[in-house]
Amino acid sequence: MSDDPFGHKLEDEDAPKYNPIQYTKILKEEYPTIYNGYMAVMEEQLELFSKKHLDYGMHNITAGTSLGTQEEREFALSGLWYRMSDKINRWKNLLINNRGPQNETIIDTFQDICNYAIIAQLVERKLWKK
Repeated sequence: MSDDPFGHKLEDEDAPKYNPIQYTKILKEEYPTIYNGYMAVMEEQLELFSKKHLDYGMHNITAGTSLGTQEEREFALSGLWYRMSDKINRWKNLLINNRGPQNETIIDTFQDICNYAIIAQLVERKLWKK
């Protein structure tokens, strides 16, 4: 057995320094409310993403490209940055002006930011395809 950076005992000496399965298991055991909440939020995120993706399709991200080149991926990532920036600025404006949202809830804003961030990871990893 060995210790991870947080002092937890790891089962396998040969395990890599970062083993997400073991950390997830530790989180689930030591912080069950956070773990269960996180999993519920991620299921909601996936359902929301699925609904919106079926409405929008592939090309709202690809802008008609195949994302086959670094330049095309950077263009798509720039578009995602603008979308996230709009959402973050909305959140910031609500906080600064101490206003409640008039249209979508703040949770909707958090969900959109999260889903855009996941889409950006898919684009960067060349996984934004059927």
